[in-house]
Amino acid sequence: MFDQTLDPLDTCGCGDTGYLTTRTVPVDLVHGVGHIANVPIYHCRSKSCQEYTLPPIVARRLDNISEEMENTQATDAVYTWIALGEQSLDPLQQANNQSNLQAFTLQFGGREYADARVVLLVPGHAIFFQSTLEETEYYLLRYEENRHTEGVWFSFLKFYYHEPELIYEDFLVWSEDGHLKEIGRISLDEVEDTLTDEFGEWE
Repeated sequence: MFDQTLDPLDTCGCGDTGYLTTRTVPVDLVHGVGHIANVPIYHCRSKSCQEYTLPPIVARRLDNISEEMENTQATDAVYTWIALGEQSLDPLQQANNQSNLQAFTLQFGGREYADARVVLLVPGHAIFFQSTLEETEYYLLRYEENRHTEGVWFSFLKFYYHEPELIYEDFLVWSEDGHLKEIGRISLDEVEDTLTDEFGEWE
């Protein structure tokens, strides 16, 4: 579920720099035109620009969701990384929770704080920040699933990474050796204030 990573910046459909965000995307279905909400896209943030770019892994997932919509004759759906059939317990509730988490993490795409910038996103799960003061210094905001605690919680961690590029798969292997230092655990409502306190204001 959490092996899908997206860079915070890419190219908009118009050719300008594209910032990771979400929007409702129309899809052609056998039974008519459908719409999928909360789809990750790259857009230049210009209000007059109607173009956008789909990350390749998102485009492939849209094909799967479109097939699911055709099978159920649905015309509206919400983008999720996994099919409802792959989830356990209450699938509709889990899909809603995942969608909300995904939308929350994606809003950080392209953010640059005074002392750090977002360098990698794992939608619905993690946000990686790189210090602008020390290039080997990184911070990780990671969703912590806990069925015994009410609300949404994240762990806030710090680590030093000396590779020239932060690749998620390599990071997972590297982090198993205990390189991460937990700064604390914060609730969803505390995230914005915590990041501002740690990194300064963002643009």
